Amino acid sequence: MSKISTAPHKRIRLFRRRAQLHISRRTLFQYPDFRLAVTGQVTSQIADALASLVFAQVLLFASEDGPTPRLLIQAVIASAFPLVLAGPLAGFVADKFERRQILVTGQGVRSLLMLAAFFAAYMQSSVMLYILFGLSMCVTRVLYTARAASVRHLVRQHELVAADSVMLMASMIAGSIGAVSGALLYRYVGFAAFFAGAILHFTAAYIFDSVRTWLGGGSEVDKVTWKAALQQLRMAKTRFAIASTSAHRYLLGVSYSAIALLLDNRVNIGASGYAVTLGSAGIGAFVGTITAERINEKMPRRTVTLLAFAFSSVAALTAITMTNFYVCCGAVVVMAFSFQNLRVCSDATVQANALKGSCGRIFAAYDLAYNMSFLIGLVTGLAASTTVTSHTVLSVAACTFAGGTTIFALMPRSEKADFAVNDDSVETPEEKSGFSAQNVA
Repeated sequence: MSKISTAPHKRIRLFRRRAQLHISRRTLFQYPDFRLAVTGQVTSQIADALASLVFAQVLLFASEDGPTPRLLIQAVIASAFPLVLAGPLAGFVADKFERRQILVTGQGVRSLLMLAAFFAAYMQSSVMLYILFGLSMCVTRVLYTARAASVRHLVRQHELVAADSVMLMASMIAGSIGAVSGALLYRYVGFAAFFAGAILHFTAAYIFDSVRTWLGGGSEVDKVTWKAALQQLRMAKTRFAIASTSAHRYLLGVSYSAIALLLDNRVNIGASGYAVTLGSAGIGAFVGTITAERINEKMPRRTVTLLAFAFSSVAALTAITMTNFYVCCGAVVVMAFSFQNLRVCSDATVQANALKGSCGRIFAAYDLAYNMSFLIGLVTGLAASTTVTSHTVLSVAACTFAGGTTIFALMPRSEKADFAVNDDSVETPEEKSGFSAQNVA
Protein backbone atom coordinates (compact mmCIF):
# COMPACT_ATOMS: atom_id res chain seq x y z
CA MET A 1 0.00 0.00 0.00
CA SER A 2 1.13 3.58 -0.53
CA LYS A 3 3.32 5.12 2.14
CA ILE A 4 2.13 8.44 3.50
CA SER A 5 4.09 8.80 6.73
CA THR A 6 7.03 11.15 7.26
CA ALA A 7 9.19 8.10 7.82
CA PRO A 8 9.81 6.04 4.67
CA HIS A 9 9.42 2.71 6.49
CA LYS A 10 6.04 3.57 8.03
CA ARG A 11 2.81 2.72 6.28
CA ILE A 12 -0.88 2.14 6.87
CA ARG A 13 -1.79 -1.33 8.02
CA LEU A 14 -5.30 -2.54 7.31
CA PHE A 15 -5.08 -5.21 9.99
CA ARG A 16 -3.12 -5.40 13.22
CA ARG A 17 0.24 -7.14 12.96
CA ARG A 18 -0.93 -9.43 15.72
CA ALA A 19 -4.59 -9.82 16.64
CA GLN A 20 -5.65 -8.71 20.10
CA LEU A 21 -6.72 -11.14 22.73
CA HIS A 22 -10.39 -11.79 22.00
CA ILE A 23 -12.70 -10.62 24.76
CA SER A 24 -16.05 -12.36 24.89
CA ARG A 25 -18.87 -10.16 26.14
CA ARG A 26 -20.08 -13.15 28.11
CA THR A 27 -16.75 -13.17 29.94
CA LEU A 28 -17.32 -9.64 31.19
CA PHE A 29 -20.51 -10.74 32.91
CA GLN A 30 -18.41 -12.98 35.13
CA TYR A 31 -17.46 -9.81 36.99
CA PRO A 32 -20.22 -9.35 39.63
CA ASP A 33 -19.94 -5.57 39.78
CA PHE A 34 -19.99 -5.24 35.99
CA ARG A 35 -23.24 -7.27 35.97
CA LEU A 36 -24.69 -4.98 38.62
CA ALA A 37 -23.61 -1.85 36.73
CA VAL A 38 -25.21 -3.05 33.48
CA THR A 39 -28.38 -4.13 35.31
CA GLY A 40 -28.61 -0.76 37.03
CA GLN A 41 -28.04 1.04 33.73
CA VAL A 42 -30.74 -0.98 31.93
CA THR A 43 -33.24 -0.40 34.74
CA SER A 44 -32.48 3.32 34.78
CA GLN A 45 -32.69 3.74 31.01
CA ILE A 46 -35.96 1.84 30.73
CA ALA A 47 -37.33 4.36 33.22
CA ASP A 48 -35.77 7.25 31.25
CA ALA A 49 -37.32 6.13 27.95
CA LEU A 50 -40.67 5.47 29.59
CA ALA A 51 -40.77 8.89 31.24
CA SER A 52 -39.50 10.69 28.13
CA LEU A 53 -42.30 9.22 26.05
CA VAL A 54 -44.93 10.30 28.56
CA PHE A 55 -43.40 13.80 28.75
CA ALA A 56 -43.32 13.96 24.96
CA GLN A 57 -47.01 13.10 24.69
CA VAL A 58 -47.78 16.37 26.42
CA LEU A 59 -44.93 18.77 25.80
CA LEU A 60 -43.04 17.98 22.60
CA PHE A 61 -44.40 15.76 19.88
CA ALA A 62 -46.75 12.87 20.40
CA SER A 63 -45.56 10.90 17.38
CA GLU A 64 -43.12 10.95 14.53
CA ASP A 65 -45.73 12.30 12.11
CA GLY A 66 -45.51 15.77 10.71
CA PRO A 67 -43.20 17.88 8.55
CA THR A 68 -39.61 16.67 8.63
CA PRO A 69 -38.09 20.17 9.17
CA ARG A 70 -40.26 20.74 12.24
CA LEU A 71 -39.38 17.33 13.70
CA LEU A 72 -35.66 17.91 13.09
CA ILE A 73 -35.77 21.28 14.87
CA GLN A 74 -37.69 19.73 17.79
CA ALA A 75 -35.09 16.97 18.07
CA VAL A 76 -32.26 19.54 18.09
CA ILE A 77 -33.90 21.66 20.78
CA ALA A 78 -34.76 18.68 22.99
CA SER A 79 -31.22 17.30 22.72
CA ALA A 80 -29.31 20.58 22.99
CA PHE A 81 -30.98 21.67 26.23
CA PRO A 82 -29.34 19.12 28.58
CA LEU A 83 -26.06 19.19 26.65
CA VAL A 84 -25.63 22.94 27.03
CA LEU A 85 -26.87 23.19 30.62
CA ALA A 86 -25.61 19.97 32.17
CA GLY A 87 -22.84 18.83 29.80
CA PRO A 88 -20.00 20.95 31.27
CA LEU A 89 -21.29 20.47 34.83
CA ALA A 90 -21.55 16.68 34.44
CA GLY A 91 -17.79 16.23 34.08
CA PHE A 92 -17.05 18.31 37.17
CA VAL A 93 -19.62 16.43 39.27
CA ALA A 94 -18.37 13.03 38.04
CA ASP A 95 -14.85 13.88 39.25
CA LYS A 96 -15.68 15.91 42.37
CA PHE A 97 -17.84 13.30 44.11
CA GLU A 98 -17.57 9.54 44.42
CA ARG A 99 -19.24 8.11 41.32
CA ARG A 100 -21.05 5.29 43.05
CA GLN A 101 -22.69 7.84 45.33
CA ILE A 102 -23.54 10.02 42.32
CA LEU A 103 -25.31 7.08 40.67
CA VAL A 104 -27.24 6.16 43.82
CA THR A 105 -28.23 9.74 44.70
CA GLY A 106 -28.98 10.64 41.06
CA GLN A 107 -31.37 7.73 40.67
CA GLY A 108 -33.11 8.78 43.88
CA VAL A 109 -33.48 12.32 42.53
CA ARG A 110 -34.90 10.98 39.27
CA SER A 111 -37.42 8.93 41.24
CA LEU A 112 -38.59 12.03 43.11
CA LEU A 113 -38.82 14.00 39.84
CA MET A 114 -41.08 11.31 38.37
CA LEU A 115 -43.41 11.54 41.38
CA ALA A 116 -43.44 15.34 41.06
CA ALA A 117 -44.24 14.98 37.33
CA PHE A 118 -47.30 12.89 38.17
CA PHE A 119 -48.68 15.58 40.47
CA ALA A 120 -47.82 18.33 37.97
CA ALA A 121 -49.69 16.41 35.26
CA TYR A 122 -52.61 15.86 37.62
CA MET A 123 -52.76 19.63 38.25
CA GLN A 124 -52.35 20.27 34.51
CA SER A 125 -49.36 22.54 35.12
CA SER A 126 -47.50 22.70 31.80
CA VAL A 127 -44.89 25.09 33.21
CA MET A 128 -44.03 22.68 36.02
CA LEU A 129 -43.89 19.76 33.59
CA TYR A 130 -41.43 21.66 31.37
CA ILE A 131 -39.24 22.41 34.39
CA LEU A 132 -39.34 18.81 35.60
CA PHE A 133 -38.62 17.52 32.10
CA GLY A 134 -35.59 19.79 31.80
CA LEU A 135 -34.30 18.83 35.25
CA SER A 136 -34.76 15.14 34.46
CA MET A 137 -32.74 15.44 31.25
CA CYS A 138 -29.97 17.34 33.05
CA VAL A 139 -29.73 14.74 35.82
CA THR A 140 -29.68 12.00 33.16
CA ARG A 141 -26.71 13.71 31.49
CA VAL A 142 -24.79 13.77 34.80
CA LEU A 143 -25.58 10.10 35.41
CA TYR A 144 -24.46 9.15 31.90
CA THR A 145 -21.09 10.87 32.39
CA ALA A 146 -20.61 9.23 35.79
CA ARG A 147 -21.37 5.78 34.31
CA ALA A 148 -19.03 6.32 31.36
CA ALA A 149 -16.19 7.46 33.62
CA SER A 150 -16.74 4.43 35.87
CA VAL A 151 -16.35 1.77 33.17
CA ARG A 152 -12.56 1.63 33.37
CA HIS A 153 -12.81 0.73 37.07
CA LEU A 154 -15.08 -2.24 36.35
CA VAL A 155 -12.96 -3.96 33.67
CA ARG A 156 -9.31 -4.14 32.60
CA GLN A 157 -8.08 -1.71 29.99
CA HIS A 158 -7.88 -4.24 27.18
CA GLU A 159 -11.57 -5.01 27.85
CA LEU A 160 -12.78 -1.42 27.50
CA VAL A 161 -14.03 -1.67 23.91
CA ALA A 162 -16.01 -4.83 24.69
CA ALA A 163 -17.41 -3.23 27.87
CA ASP A 164 -18.44 -0.04 26.06
CA SER A 165 -20.05 -2.16 23.34
CA VAL A 166 -22.06 -4.09 25.94
CA MET A 167 -23.23 -0.92 27.64
CA LEU A 168 -24.27 0.72 24.38
CA MET A 169 -26.20 -2.38 23.31
CA ALA A 170 -27.85 -2.47 26.72
CA SER A 171 -28.75 1.21 26.31
CA MET A 172 -30.41 0.64 22.92
CA ILE A 173 -32.36 -2.38 24.14
CA ALA A 174 -33.44 -0.56 27.30
CA GLY A 175 -34.57 2.45 25.25
CA SER A 176 -36.75 0.25 23.05
CA ILE A 177 -38.26 -1.57 26.02
CA GLY A 178 -38.88 1.71 27.82
CA ALA A 179 -40.52 3.35 24.81
CA VAL A 180 -42.88 0.41 24.23
CA SER A 181 -43.68 0.14 27.93
CA GLY A 182 -44.31 3.86 28.17
CA ALA A 183 -46.66 3.82 25.19
CA LEU A 184 -48.65 0.92 26.62
CA LEU A 185 -48.80 2.33 30.13
CA TYR A 186 -49.79 5.78 28.91
CA ARG A 187 -52.56 4.26 26.82
CA TYR A 188 -54.09 2.37 29.72
CA VAL A 189 -53.20 4.32 32.88
CA GLY A 190 -52.32 7.79 31.56
CA PHE A 191 -50.04 9.89 33.76
CA ALA A 192 -49.87 7.14 36.35
CA ALA A 193 -47.09 5.78 34.11
CA PHE A 194 -44.83 8.23 35.93
CA PHE A 195 -45.18 5.98 39.00
CA ALA A 196 -43.62 3.11 37.06
CA GLY A 197 -40.67 5.34 36.18
CA ALA A 198 -40.27 6.35 39.83
CA ILE A 199 -40.21 2.71 40.95
CA LEU A 200 -37.66 1.75 38.30
CA HIS A 201 -35.34 4.64 39.22
CA PHE A 202 -35.57 3.69 42.90
CA THR A 203 -34.72 0.09 41.96
CA ALA A 204 -31.73 1.29 39.93
CA ALA A 205 -30.49 3.26 42.97
CA TYR A 206 -30.60 0.09 45.05
CA ILE A 207 -28.70 -1.87 42.37
CA PHE A 208 -25.95 0.74 42.06
CA ASP A 209 -25.66 0.83 45.85
CA SER A 210 -24.82 -2.88 45.72
CA VAL A 211 -21.70 -2.27 43.58
CA ARG A 212 -18.62 -2.79 45.76
CA THR A 213 -15.89 -1.78 43.28
CA TRP A 214 -14.59 1.75 43.79
CA LEU A 215 -15.74 3.68 40.71
CA GLY A 216 -13.48 6.71 41.07
CA GLY A 217 -14.20 10.34 41.80
CA GLY A 218 -14.08 12.06 45.16
CA SER A 219 -10.65 12.20 46.76
CA GLU A 220 -8.75 11.35 43.56
CA VAL A 221 -9.86 14.61 41.89
CA ASP A 222 -7.47 16.62 44.08
CA LYS A 223 -4.56 15.08 42.19
CA VAL A 224 -5.59 16.64 38.87
CA THR A 225 -6.16 20.40 38.60
CA TRP A 226 -8.43 21.95 35.98
CA LYS A 227 -5.35 23.12 34.09
CA ALA A 228 -3.89 19.62 34.03
CA ALA A 229 -7.25 18.14 33.03
CA LEU A 230 -7.64 20.55 30.12
CA GLN A 231 -4.08 19.90 28.98
CA GLN A 232 -5.00 16.26 28.49
CA LEU A 233 -7.32 17.30 25.67
CA ARG A 234 -4.15 18.17 23.74
CA MET A 235 -2.71 14.67 24.06
CA ALA A 236 -2.35 13.17 20.61
CA LYS A 237 -4.60 10.15 21.05
CA THR A 238 -7.31 12.06 22.91
CA ARG A 239 -7.16 14.92 20.39
CA PHE A 240 -7.39 12.45 17.50
CA ALA A 241 -10.39 10.67 19.07
CA ILE A 242 -12.30 13.91 19.73
CA ALA A 243 -11.51 15.46 16.34
CA SER A 244 -12.34 12.39 14.25
CA THR A 245 -15.52 11.51 16.15
CA SER A 246 -16.80 15.11 16.15
CA ALA A 247 -16.02 15.63 12.46
CA HIS A 248 -17.76 12.42 11.43
CA ARG A 249 -20.73 13.19 13.69
CA TYR A 250 -21.10 16.67 12.19
CA LEU A 251 -21.12 15.30 8.64
CA LEU A 252 -23.56 12.63 9.79
CA GLY A 253 -25.96 15.34 10.96
CA VAL A 254 -25.67 17.16 7.63
CA SER A 255 -26.24 13.90 5.72
CA TYR A 256 -29.22 12.84 7.83
CA SER A 257 -30.97 16.16 7.24
CA ALA A 258 -30.33 16.00 3.49
CA ILE A 259 -31.48 12.39 3.17
CA ALA A 260 -34.59 12.96 5.31
CA LEU A 261 -35.62 15.87 3.09
CA LEU A 262 -34.66 13.89 -0.02
CA LEU A 263 -37.00 11.09 1.05
CA ASP A 264 -39.79 13.62 1.62
CA ASN A 265 -39.37 15.34 -1.73
CA ARG A 266 -38.30 12.59 -4.13
CA VAL A 267 -39.62 9.30 -2.76
CA ASN A 268 -43.26 8.51 -2.05
CA ILE A 269 -42.94 6.45 1.14
CA GLY A 270 -46.15 7.37 2.92
CA ALA A 271 -44.26 8.39 6.06
CA SER A 272 -42.07 11.19 7.32
CA GLY A 273 -38.52 11.16 5.96
CA TYR A 274 -37.45 11.99 9.53
CA ALA A 275 -39.02 8.80 10.89
CA VAL A 276 -37.49 6.62 8.16
CA THR A 277 -34.05 8.16 8.61
CA LEU A 278 -34.26 7.81 12.38
CA GLY A 279 -35.23 4.15 12.11
CA SER A 280 -32.48 3.36 9.60
CA ALA A 281 -29.90 5.12 11.77
CA GLY A 282 -31.00 3.05 14.77
CA ILE A 283 -30.48 -0.19 12.85
CA GLY A 284 -27.01 0.85 11.67
CA ALA A 285 -25.98 2.00 15.15
CA PHE A 286 -27.10 -1.25 16.75
CA VAL A 287 -25.21 -3.42 14.25
CA GLY A 288 -22.16 -1.17 14.60
CA THR A 289 -22.23 -1.57 18.37
CA ILE A 290 -22.34 -5.36 18.06
CA THR A 291 -19.38 -5.50 15.66
CA ALA A 292 -17.20 -2.81 17.27
CA GLU A 293 -15.25 -5.15 19.54
CA ARG A 294 -14.41 -7.60 16.74
CA ILE A 295 -13.39 -4.82 14.36
CA ASN A 296 -11.18 -3.18 17.00
CA GLU A 297 -9.64 -6.59 17.67
CA LYS A 298 -8.56 -6.94 14.03
CA MET A 299 -7.90 -3.34 12.94
CA PRO A 300 -5.82 -0.48 14.37
CA ARG A 301 -7.70 2.60 15.51
CA ARG A 302 -6.52 4.76 12.65
CA THR A 303 -7.74 2.22 10.10
CA VAL A 304 -11.17 2.10 11.79
CA THR A 305 -11.31 5.90 11.50
CA LEU A 306 -10.29 6.01 7.85
CA LEU A 307 -12.75 3.29 6.87
CA ALA A 308 -15.56 5.07 8.74
CA PHE A 309 -15.02 8.20 6.65
CA ALA A 310 -14.46 6.29 3.40
CA PHE A 311 -17.56 4.08 3.74
CA SER A 312 -19.70 7.08 4.66
CA SER A 313 -18.45 8.95 1.59
CA VAL A 314 -19.35 6.03 -0.68
CA ALA A 315 -22.76 5.66 0.99
CA ALA A 316 -23.57 9.35 0.46
CA LEU A 317 -22.48 9.22 -3.18
CA THR A 318 -24.61 6.13 -3.75
CA ALA A 319 -27.67 7.88 -2.33
CA ILE A 320 -27.05 10.78 -4.73
CA THR A 321 -26.70 8.65 -7.84
CA MET A 322 -29.57 6.23 -7.07
CA THR A 323 -32.20 8.13 -5.14
CA ASN A 324 -34.78 5.59 -4.07
CA PHE A 325 -36.18 4.43 -0.77
CA TYR A 326 -33.98 1.37 -0.27
CA VAL A 327 -30.74 3.02 -1.37
CA CYS A 328 -31.31 6.05 0.89
CA CYS A 329 -32.14 3.82 3.87
CA GLY A 330 -29.09 1.67 3.12
CA ALA A 331 -26.87 4.75 2.97
CA VAL A 332 -28.08 5.86 6.41
CA VAL A 333 -27.50 2.35 7.81
CA VAL A 334 -23.91 2.31 6.48
CA MET A 335 -23.11 5.78 7.81
CA ALA A 336 -24.59 5.01 11.24
CA PHE A 337 -22.76 1.67 11.32
CA SER A 338 -19.45 3.36 10.46
CA PHE A 339 -19.89 6.06 13.07
CA GLN A 340 -20.84 3.63 15.82
CA ASN A 341 -17.70 1.57 15.31
CA LEU A 342 -15.66 4.77 15.43
CA ARG A 343 -17.53 6.03 18.48
CA VAL A 344 -17.09 2.84 20.55
CA CYS A 345 -13.35 2.83 19.85
CA SER A 346 -13.07 6.54 20.64
CA ASP A 347 -14.95 6.06 23.92
CA ALA A 348 -12.36 3.48 24.99
CA THR A 349 -9.49 5.73 23.88
CA VAL A 350 -10.70 8.66 25.97
CA GLN A 351 -11.41 6.46 29.00
CA ALA A 352 -8.04 4.69 28.83
CA ASN A 353 -5.91 7.82 28.40
CA ALA A 354 -7.51 10.10 30.99
CA LEU A 355 -5.49 10.53 34.18
CA LYS A 356 -7.03 9.39 37.45
CA GLY A 357 -9.23 12.11 38.82
CA SER A 358 -10.01 13.66 35.44
CA CYS A 359 -11.89 11.02 33.44
CA GLY A 360 -15.25 12.66 34.14
CA ARG A 361 -14.16 16.03 32.81
CA ILE A 362 -12.31 14.61 29.80
CA PHE A 363 -15.16 12.31 28.81
CA ALA A 364 -17.73 15.09 29.29
CA ALA A 365 -15.74 17.37 26.97
CA TYR A 366 -15.52 14.59 24.36
CA ASP A 367 -19.22 13.76 24.70
CA LEU A 368 -20.23 17.42 24.46
CA ALA A 369 -18.03 17.95 21.40
CA TYR A 370 -19.37 15.14 19.23
CA ASN A 371 -23.01 15.48 20.29
CA MET A 372 -23.08 19.23 19.71
CA SER A 373 -21.36 18.63 16.38
CA PHE A 374 -24.23 16.35 15.39
CA LEU A 375 -26.89 18.88 16.36
CA ILE A 376 -25.08 21.67 14.52
CA GLY A 377 -24.80 19.34 11.53
CA LEU A 378 -28.55 18.70 11.56
CA VAL A 379 -29.28 22.43 11.57
CA THR A 380 -26.62 23.09 8.90
CA GLY A 381 -28.03 20.41 6.63
CA LEU A 382 -31.58 21.65 7.12
CA ALA A 383 -30.62 25.29 6.49
CA ALA A 384 -28.47 24.46 3.46
CA SER A 385 -31.21 22.33 1.93
CA THR A 386 -33.54 25.33 1.90
CA THR A 387 -30.97 27.31 -0.13
CA VAL A 388 -29.70 24.63 -2.47
CA THR A 389 -30.98 21.15 -3.27
CA SER A 390 -30.57 18.21 -0.90
CA HIS A 391 -28.52 16.51 -3.62
CA THR A 392 -26.01 19.37 -3.50
CA VAL A 393 -25.78 19.23 0.31
CA LEU A 394 -25.25 15.48 0.23
CA SER A 395 -22.61 15.86 -2.50
CA VAL A 396 -20.64 18.32 -0.36
CA ALA A 397 -20.95 15.99 2.64
CA ALA A 398 -19.68 13.06 0.55
CA CYS A 399 -16.66 15.05 -0.63
CA THR A 400 -15.93 16.22 2.91
CA PHE A 401 -16.12 12.64 4.19
CA ALA A 402 -13.53 11.74 1.55
CA GLY A 403 -11.38 14.67 2.60
CA GLY A 404 -11.58 13.50 6.21
CA THR A 405 -10.01 10.22 5.16
CA THR A 406 -6.89 12.09 4.04
CA ILE A 407 -6.82 14.45 7.01
CA PHE A 408 -6.97 11.71 9.62
CA ALA A 409 -4.52 9.54 7.71
CA LEU A 410 -1.97 12.33 8.23
CA MET A 411 -2.99 13.56 11.69
CA PRO A 412 -0.56 12.29 14.37
CA ARG A 413 -1.83 9.83 16.96
CA SER A 414 1.46 9.64 18.86
CA GLU A 415 3.31 12.20 20.94
CA LYS A 416 6.48 11.36 19.00
CA ALA A 417 7.46 13.63 16.13
CA ASP A 418 8.30 10.67 13.92
CA PHE A 419 5.14 8.61 14.20
CA ALA A 420 3.81 5.54 12.51
CA VAL A 421 0.58 6.06 10.61
CA ASN A 422 -0.86 3.23 12.68
CA ASP A 423 1.18 3.80 15.79
CA ASP A 424 -0.77 1.17 17.73
CA SER A 425 0.18 -1.54 15.24
CA VAL A 426 3.70 -1.94 16.67
CA GLU A 427 3.83 -4.55 19.39
CA THR A 428 5.40 -4.00 22.74
CA PRO A 429 6.36 -6.76 25.18
CA GLU A 430 3.19 -6.03 27.15
CA GLU A 431 1.02 -6.35 24.03
CA LYS A 432 2.42 -9.80 23.34
CA SER A 433 0.85 -10.91 26.59
CA GLY A 434 -2.49 -9.51 25.41
CA PHE A 435 -2.99 -7.31 28.48
CA SER A 436 -1.72 -3.90 27.45
CA ALA A 437 -3.70 -0.68 27.24
CA GLN A 438 -1.92 0.19 24.01
CA ASN A 439 -4.47 -1.52 21.80
CA VAL A 440 -7.39 0.20 23.51
CA ALA A 441 -5.68 3.55 23.61
